[in-house]
Amino acid sequence: MIRRRLPGKRGIHLEYAVRTHIGMKRKINEDHSAVFTKEDGRFLLAVVADGMGGHKGGDTASRMAVEGMIRQFEEADSVSLSTHEGRAEWLTGTADALNRELYEHSIENEECRGMGTTLEAAVISGRDVTVCHLGDSRTYLIRREGAVRLTKDHSLVNLLLENGEITEEEALHHPKRNVIMKALGTDAETEPDIIPAELAQGAAILICSDGLSNKLSDREISDAVLAAGTAGERADSLIGSANERGGEDNISVILIDNGIREEDCR
Repeated sequence: MIRRRLPGKRGIHLEYAVRTHIGMKRKINEDHSAVFTKEDGRFLLAVVADGMGGHKGGDTASRMAVEGMIRQFEEADSVSLSTHEGRAEWLTGTADALNRELYEHSIENEECRGMGTTLEAAVISGRDVTVCHLGDSRTYLIRREGAVRLTKDHSLVNLLLENGEITEEEALHHPKRNVIMKALGTDAETEPDIIPAELAQGAAILICSDGLSNKLSDREISDAVLAAGTAGERADSLIGSANERGGEDNISVILIDNGIREEDCR
């Protein structure tokens, strides 16, 4: 839906694409995603939210999360976004405020009881990236040597896996693989993970909902991002591959590229 080259500071030029798809089985898309910039591209915010709590609740939760992040980003001052510490404080405070807003909305509106959403938000300033993570949506840092998963899924299956109670093969088919341990709006308080990263020349950031990561391996995701084509074409390819494998869930992808393709870096 969006492909744009974004002039950043210090001569950095980022190309990004935002894609979301209902998938092959669902009747409504409960994912929301967006990229928003300010100060002529000096700062960029990328957000993916995967809603839960039924058609009404899930769609409302993810929409409120993305709209709220953008609203707060518009009001944020440059000083708070210029350092990792400032971005971390802003992201944590914004997530806390939105969590209270969603939680109160779910209590006050019966049709939204139990609603919540994952939250994957990255603020980029030049090559500096700060990620805010809640749930089982993911953020990857992709370079030519492969993909690094910056986030750990806040899921029951991942907890069992880390504790050695199940194998990776068992995790793929576990009956409770959709149980989320942390989310935005499901409890009165929540604590996101805050992760710093560097988007160096020849690297890319990929943010996605589990509709993609449940269908493609980290290697397959990396290979698709490293393939030829615009950011939009590569994002489309990722979604197409997930749908070809069943597409049981909504699929959202944000690809932010700092010249990862070899021909861009000569």
